[in-house]
Amino acid sequence: MKDETCIHFLQWALPQMQLRWPGFRRVRKQVCKRIGQRINQLGLVDELAYRDYLLNHVSEWQILTSLCHVTISRFYRDKVVFNRLESELIPRLCAQLQLRGEKYFYCWCAGCARGEEAYSLVLLWTFVLQDRYPEVVISITATDIEPLMIQQACKACYPFSSVKSLAPEWRQKAFRQINDRYCLSPIYQHLVTFSVSDVEQDIDMQSYHLVLCRNLVFTYFSLERQMQFLHKLQTRLLEGGVLVLGAHERLPEGVSGWRQWQPRLPIYVRQ
Repeated sequence: MKDETCIHFLQWALPQMQLRWPGFRRVRKQVCKRIGQRINQLGLVDELAYRDYLLNHVSEWQILTSLCHVTISRFYRDKVVFNRLESELIPRLCAQLQLRGEKYFYCWCAGCARGEEAYSLVLLWTFVLQDRYPEVVISITATDIEPLMIQQACKACYPFSSVKSLAPEWRQKAFRQINDRYCLSPIYQHLVTFSVSDVEQDIDMQSYHLVLCRNLVFTYFSLERQMQFLHKLQTRLLEGGVLVLGAHERLPEGVSGWRQWQPRLPIYVRQ
């Protein structure tokens, strides 16, 4: 499918799935390739025929939605954010735990892809913060809607491009190189609980101190879906808890109950 053709198709289809075209502009090639493969699989002539097919087969919209799931991630993506987690945010949250006499620090990585973000938290905690807060026990839940992503996260083997942003000494300590793959040692994997879950439908009953929802809801979802997600999240993120978004994401204007941590940083505190 030609790029211009795919752009027109996405601009027509995305709003009908309550998704935002601007969020897909820079990552559309991944999605366009999948849609082209689906058109061929169905034996259709072109995207116009696929439009007609969608209009006559309601169940196909669910398949198209799955084709629009974007799975781009890497370890320590947006170093500035992880540096703030290390120097300010997690220490602040741990101090609050200590004041309340609590020991469990609950984190949720929503839309975790292959586990890079969740395991980045594990390494940050293990190599930097654990010795500062020996009485605190970290518990990380990581979810993704794609079963294949969760399977790969549990295997925890990555190309160099996924781990290149890590400090070399961390790579050496935490990974075994097997051919061209970097495989995380099992001793670091046990701190994360992975599950297949939809961020909109399956927010569990656990309350969290830290939620990372980066480059997902506030990039791709419509404003209505963003607001619905925030409403649900407010019941699960503890007061004073921290929500971390992607580097170029912001909460919708006019939302209440949230305070931006610092200007120009995609970090919010639940009030």
